[in-house]
Amino acid sequence: MGSWWKYALVFVGGAVAGVIVSKNSEQLRDVCTKAMGGILDIKDRTLAAAETAKETAEDFLAEAEARRKTVNSAA
Repeated sequence: MGSWWKYALVFVGGAVAGVIVSKNSEQLRDVCTKAMGGILDIKDRTLAAAETAKETAEDFLAEAEARRKTVNSAA
């Protein structure tokens, strides 16, 4: 299949998507808004979990360094 076929199919697909969007724009807007809200919630939860993991790792590192200094100074 030549490259012009790909462009033609993309154009036709875009035209079909445009017709669908124009016919159901209110419903589509509601679905997209809910989906984007859900995605943003997931992003916020993921960032919070990553921050908690980072803080925990920093605490472990600080404790390990303190123990290492205590062991080295006692030896």
